[in-house]
Amino acid sequence: MRIRQVLADMRNCESLIDDEVKLLEAAIAAAKSVGATVIGEHAQRYVPHGVTLVLFLAESHIMLTTWPEYRMVLADILLCSPDMDENRAIDEIAARLCPNGVVERSYVTRQIEPLPA
Repeated sequence: MRIRQVLADMRNCESLIDDEVKLLEAAIAAAKSVGATVIGEHAQRYVPHGVTLVLFLAESHIMLTTWPEYRMVLADILLCSPDMDENRAIDEIAARLCPNGVVERSYVTRQIEPLPA
């Protein structure tokens, strides 16, 4: 099975990127947009600002890390279903957090195969 992990740098984001509730809403909307199943979440706030939020999925994860002082969000999305479109998830997050921003994507393609017996 082939899957792709996407890492996205989002710049020129809205000030709401320092709001854990808005980050969670964006991550959940991204998961729903691809049909993923949310099984947990955790957010870590940093001092003086910034948040890392992880949404645990039955299909892997969505992670958002913010730098409000730079108006930047880094997203890491891994969906272990080749039928799910990681770009759709990034588009959903960008539309909510960085609608007028710049999004740069990098991809890691992974080949998942069983080990020989």
